[in-house]
Amino acid sequence: MTTNKYGNPIWTNHALDRLIERGLTKDKAIFVFNNPDNVFKGKNNSLEYQKKIGKYMITLIAKKNTLDEWVIISCWMDPPLPGTKDARQKAWYAKYRKAGLLMKILLLIKQKIWL
Repeated sequence: MTTNKYGNPIWTNHALDRLIERGLTKDKAIFVFNNPDNVFKGKNNSLEYQKKIGKYMITLIAKKNTLDEWVIISCWMDPPLPGTKDARQKAWYAKYRKAGLLMKILLLIKQKIWL
């Protein structure tokens, strides 16, 4: 796993890519990591940090590696920023949930072709 350093934790390339895709900054993510409103146990010994900032709930996933260093795995916000991939996926899912069976099949086919 290739990693990068910023602040105290180690950042995976996946986490850095998600920050860019989702319109988040490293500073905001570090703020959530250091000042969470809630911390939950996640999968595979990870922790899920959540912080409400304005109208957004920002979630960060981190876990300790074998050297006892914190590694940031991913980060996102809800609701997602307009125009981002996450916002398009959320809109698609809302449309899918309301659709009838035939429309669901067409939406799934369209999604597979254009994604």
